[in-house]
Amino acid sequence: MKKVKKAIITGRRKAGRAVNVAQKVMAKLKQWGVDYEVTDYFPAVEEGGRDINEIKNADMVLCFGGDGSFLRTFQRLKKPMPVLGINCGNRGYLLALDQKNVLQKLQGMLSGKYSLEERTRIKVFVDGKEAGQGLNEAIIVPQLAGRLLNYRLIIDGKKTGQEADDGIIVATPSGSTAHSLSAGGPRIMGNAKVFVIVRMNPLDLNRRPLVINDHSVIQVDQLGSPPVQVIIDGQMDFLAQKEVRIEKGTSVQFVKPK
Repeated sequence: MKKVKKAIITGRRKAGRAVNVAQKVMAKLKQWGVDYEVTDYFPAVEEGGRDINEIKNADMVLCFGGDGSFLRTFQRLKKPMPVLGINCGNRGYLLALDQKNVLQKLQGMLSGKYSLEERTRIKVFVDGKEAGQGLNEAIIVPQLAGRLLNYRLIIDGKKTGQEADDGIIVATPSGSTAHSLSAGGPRIMGNAKVFVIVRMNPLDLNRRPLVINDHSVIQVDQLGSPPVQVIIDGQMDFLAQKEVRIEKGTSVQFVKPK
């Protein structure tokens, strides 16, 4: 892969371990001759940064934090750019490096010893309007906790019947190790071209998780008790009155060490 000449630095907005690790890495970047610029979302590291999409001529984004910071970076990033996740939190399932080994491995990666892994996202439409894209999952649940979610599930125009459960999860392979897995879904290889549909605590015990092609279009309508809550990657929250449609979104690139 090509050598990284300029990197974008971003991460967890609040001060903490991510800031300390980022500052150590930034000092090394200067020694290695790698230019960098800090985003406005990481003010604890450097004040006066620019929006991530306004930074020009960068080859890679370095994201310091946990899975939440990593997901948020892709939500904010509107242009194709590979992202290297550096885990500075308690969990980091999606992140390639850990704060303990980042200084040992990063120099080689920036010199070109890395690979890119393409990951699929979902695009979510709520009542006909695009709500956003998710790298992990979309979760549809009753607005009031404890209520049953009644709905109709349609996949590629084919009706699966009326559903009744605590909610439904549509996950990507990246999200198959998150909420979907906890709800009984399968673990999927990260670069697989599929989606996972998991009903949460279905009344009909025959309603098992489904693995479908990622070109499929998923529709959830005939909502029995609207509005219902639609949560994308645990960070974007919407209310649906009539229907939710989910389809394949734009892909993103994870940076991995060789």
